Amino acid sequence: MTDLIFSIIIPVYNAETTIRRCLDSFTNQRFSDYEILLINDGSTDNSDAICREYADVNSKICYLSKENGGVSSARNLGLEQAKGEYVLFVDSDDYVPEDYFDVINQALTLCCPDLLMFGMANTEVEKRTWITGVYREIEELNIARRIADAMKQYLFSSLCSKVFKRKIIENNGLRFSTDLSIGEDQLFIFSYAMHIRSISSIDALLYNVDVSNENSLSRKGRHYLTEQLMEVNRRMYAAYHATEHSPESAHYYEAGLAWMTYRSAYSCCKELLKFNCSAKQAARDTEDLQVVPRGKNQACRLEVLVYCLAGEIRLKHGYRLVNKLPGKMMDQSNEGD
Repeated sequence: MTDLIFSIIIPVYNAETTIRRCLDSFTNQRFSDYEILLINDGSTDNSDAICREYADVNSKICYLSKENGGVSSARNLGLEQAKGEYVLFVDSDDYVPEDYFDVINQALTLCCPDLLMFGMANTEVEKRTWITGVYREIEELNIARRIADAMKQYLFSSLCSKVFKRKIIENNGLRFSTDLSIGEDQLFIFSYAMHIRSISSIDALLYNVDVSNENSLSRKGRHYLTEQLMEVNRRMYAAYHATEHSPESAHYYEAGLAWMTYRSAYSCCKELLKFNCSAKQAARDTEDLQVVPRGKNQACRLEVLVYCLAGEIRLKHGYRLVNKLPGKMMDQSNEGD
């Protein structure tokens, strides 16, 4: 593989305490065939000065500053400027190991997949997200199975543990939805996956997530916005229906989508009940559903709401979701009540 270039897109917003560590983890790499697109999204701290400092002494860093418009608009600007064959996304409060490019480049040279995934480490709680096994899939059915498995294991919510082909992004006009403040990365990954013909993985940790920072992009997603979570699911279904699939592959995609819809509904309900919201009000806030749950127990109300939200998706799309909340989820529903 010749002329291989990685485009690293890093949105920056008030990251003066972390951006140096992030950039140093790239400038210390032995691999040199890459560019960094540093997008300042209207920071009000010293991020601008730090970014300019690095860009002035490193020709690999392209620094762009814009008015605040959110992380999606920053990533979209990076995509418009990217020149590399492959695109990777990095958050300004995270960092990568010194063999980041070497390992990724070796995997790409070996099989040149349309989508490459790798593991992440959570630096706050020492959590590890591994990709189980090394695989290279080129058959449509196997790709569908891998994508469905990744969705069930929450791997499709991790934008920064993926390597994307810029050609596929551009040929299909893929961009991040700027009207979403949660789940926009998950939607982008799934929309991209609907256009791939090969998928592979690296059984290694190549990205360090720092969620200890209050401005962490990873932390912001914890404040669930009910309507947007459900909108993400609707758009994922739309992306799925916009592409053709064999009956066998469709089975796996639908299973993965059903699971993610169910989890979104569960998350919506749990978050609403944290604020002592009545089940009936929560139902109105989620989908204007007319729900009168039986019982006063919060777990019961949560169960009814999940049924109703999942049922709304089932009616619209014709997919049958699970009929019961798993016992583990029911146990979690009372945490913090």
